Amino acid sequence: MVMDWLTPLTGLVGVVAGAATSYASTHQAQKQQLADARLAREEAERAAVAAANAQALTALLGHIRKAPPDSSLLDVPSGDSEELAAREEDWWKDLLEYIEPAQVAALEVRDVEVRTLIVEGLTLIHDSRYYNLGVYRRSREWLLMGTVHHLIACVFAWRRDDSTMPEPNGRYKRLKEAWEYEEEVRRIEAEERESA
Repeated sequence: MVMDWLTPLTGLVGVVAGAATSYASTHQAQKQQLADARLAREEAERAAVAAANAQALTALLGHIRKAPPDSSLLDVPSGDSEELAAREEDWWKDLLEYIEPAQVAALEVRDVEVRTLIVEGLTLIHDSRYYNLGVYRRSREWLLMGTVHHLIACVFAWRRDDSTMPEPNGRYKRLKEAWEYEEEVRRIEAEERESA
């Protein structure tokens, strides 16, 4: 009896082709599942980081709302000026307790642009004690609150994965201008000291 070798070969080719197709389909499905799982993890992480930042910035906003009146804008009787100065000093000391958690929360943001924006905004707030804000004829509280509102808007724009960050509001811009002015004054003073 002559063996028909074509039938077993056809069967073998069919089995191999079926196995390859099955493997490719299974591999593709697993690859998609892994990609979906990674995306879900990243989304959950982004939501948690945004929530932590929002919580820290909201706490900072609450502290700013409790700021004593800005003595640079008030005509304070001499007897009350010491009390107001002491209240301001205490408030500034406490401010750091709100800025530090916000800075730590900002470090969790993977997006370099957003992380840098938040950290720089918090630095503006922290250093605003030394800025001359009288030219804006607004309270420090007003400028700081606007800056925090901008940072919160940026956190949620990042959370939503918006294509661009919100434009800085006027209060943020004014605070940044004051910082830039102070930096320029320091630079000029340093140059004058070096040349003297």
